[in-house]
Amino acid sequence: MAYRISVDSGGTFTDGVLIDEQGVAVMRKAHTTPHDPTQGTLECLRKLAQACELTLAELLGRTESLVLGTTMATNVVATHSGPRMGTIATRGYRLRMAFPQVAKADWKEGPVDMYDFHADPPRLLTPLHLMTEVTERVDCTGAVITPLDESDVRRAVRELRDQGVTTIAVTLMHSPVNPAHERRIGQIIAEEAPAMCVALSSTVLPVSGEVERWSTTMFAAYVAPVVTAFVTRIGTLLAEAGFGGQLLFIQSNGGIATPEIVKENPAVLLLSGPAAGPSLGLALGLDHEHRNVLSVDMGGTSFDVGVVHDGAVDTVREQIIDGKKFALPSVDVTAIGAGGGSIAYVDASGRLCVGPRSASAAPGPACYGKGGTEPTVTDANVVLGYIDPEFFLGGETRLRKDLAEQAIAEKIAKPLGLTVLEAAAAIYEVINTTMASGTDVAFARRGYDPRDFALCAAGGAAAVHAVRIMQELRIRKLIVPKVAPIYCAFGMMYCDLKHDWQRAFHAATAQVDFAALQAAYDEMEAQARETLRREGVAEADIVIQRSMDMRYWGQFRDRNAPLPGGAVNADALAAATAAFHQVHKATVGHSDPAYPTEIVRLHLSGSARMRKPVLRDIAAGRGAEQARKGTRMAHFAGAGLVSTPVYDGNRLGRDDSVAGPAIIEETFTTFVLPPGVATRVDRYGNFVTTVLEARA
Repeated sequence: MAYRISVDSGGTFTDGVLIDEQGVAVMRKAHTTPHDPTQGTLECLRKLAQACELTLAELLGRTESLVLGTTMATNVVATHSGPRMGTIATRGYRLRMAFPQVAKADWKEGPVDMYDFHADPPRLLTPLHLMTEVTERVDCTGAVITPLDESDVRRAVRELRDQGVTTIAVTLMHSPVNPAHERRIGQIIAEEAPAMCVALSSTVLPVSGEVERWSTTMFAAYVAPVVTAFVTRIGTLLAEAGFGGQLLFIQSNGGIATPEIVKENPAVLLLSGPAAGPSLGLALGLDHEHRNVLSVDMGGTSFDVGVVHDGAVDTVREQIIDGKKFALPSVDVTAIGAGGGSIAYVDASGRLCVGPRSASAAPGPACYGKGGTEPTVTDANVVLGYIDPEFFLGGETRLRKDLAEQAIAEKIAKPLGLTVLEAAAAIYEVINTTMASGTDVAFARRGYDPRDFALCAAGGAAAVHAVRIMQELRIRKLIVPKVAPIYCAFGMMYCDLKHDWQRAFHAATAQVDFAALQAAYDEMEAQARETLRREGVAEADIVIQRSMDMRYWGQFRDRNAPLPGGAVNADALAAATAAFHQVHKATVGHSDPAYPTEIVRLHLSGSARMRKPVLRDIAAGRGAEQARKGTRMAHFAGAGLVSTPVYDGNRLGRDDSVAGPAIIEETFTTFVLPPGVATRVDRYGNFVTTVLEARA
């Protein structure tokens, strides 16, 4: 029996899924180990082995492929726990990256008071005294104005080395059009400090716009030592444990890559945590005849919103991380500070707030009994009767309802003059509204209407809140996946090998040099094919997609437009221009085909399809009553405490229906159905609720 496995290391739990040759899936969870993510990964693999009645060595020996996902790089940036980093910039630009890069509203997650002049700007990745500069200058055409002073470079490198710096970001002006100076600096660093990690901006992001390029390069340098060490260590530990299959890592762009490619540009893992979820959302949506899917993943610390539009996962070329710009392609996921561990509190004005602060895995919600005293969403769900304290994680962890009640009583109920049950219900409603309104805003920014989408609600905590979010957004169909608790881990099996390249290219569309344009795309395509061949892909299986960023002349709203395959000629450019006008109309609200346009950036992606899982249909249902476990008191808005039937989700069969009020329990998740709502089980065990069934 051969297996395929994927493991996703999140902020609180590490999720694992195994699929055998018969299409049978096995799911397990382990606690994430932030101090050493490899330990949580190996523990999850051990639990999967135990579920199959195998030793870890036996399981790994039979495993064809293992895909890993991790939030480690994101956490390193969020906690500023990375290595001591230095920068080398063009003289006169040493402190350019010390200035705020984004608007005040994007300085931090959550609401920002625009008139708070005491608000702290985003914290720098490195202190000012480790930002150095060297004598050199290249102009925007690539011509050398001031030659590189190599003695100045050696001085800067020695200073940084002597101050304990272990990684350097090299950020020179106009390096994409002439990278010679940056490359020479990289060689000098290798001579002066051979163990130093180096990130060159002309390699990490060879495009115009120094802020985006330099910021992304600094991110790359900052996470490189940690990511490289993790990739190397987990590979070694797996090999020692008996793994001989293909090891892969999920990237920020939603594609997967081999360890060798990841180590060449570790920044590709920076936003990889939630990147795989929308791929599974797409597969589930297509199975239910929906090409537009809102993919949400609610875990312990965040509520991640991803969008599948017209059968494709949305990606963006720029994200804001910790108040700084990150410009490598990434899946368009909006993270809202709303998870099971989100802390509820009463602010100075007497208003109940929930999130974005989280109790995280340690100490966790008060009900975990690990020393946490702050009331969280999970505590509220326990008090409301939605989560059974004796069946959390299938009974593996016992929760303390008394501690949840105590935390809510002291921090919420008493200050607001409410009963504990009323306070818990208020926390539940506030977090639902926060998630729904955050999702609505995310849709508005993309130019979409949530009513045109199906909602795929995943993550261990989402199913408790899914129906209320669906009703708030007026969405017509809700899908709660059978694999909701391990959504991103399972989604990794639906991802393909994929890599992205970008190039600076600025020209008026009407005056473009087609030979230069063709040469730029040919260069990127050659790199794409070489990379995929190194990953074992046959030439015939490589898929190349080209696009370009365009804008109206003199404007700043650039939009991406696909470029047809084949020769880059006038017909291909006309097709791309027509697509640009359509995208501009859809996202900005107007277009003018008669107005001149210009090209500002080129993009190319190379990919290869991976074999997708073939799941086995579950057995036909025999009626929901045979899956009924009993009843318990649960609170619902407008109804109060209600004696609520509880069903074992694993005993529900294909086409079984359950009407609310009801609670469906599975090992790692709980699906709450308010009164007046019904759901149906599809052929794979997913729970499907339509708008007619979801009337409030």
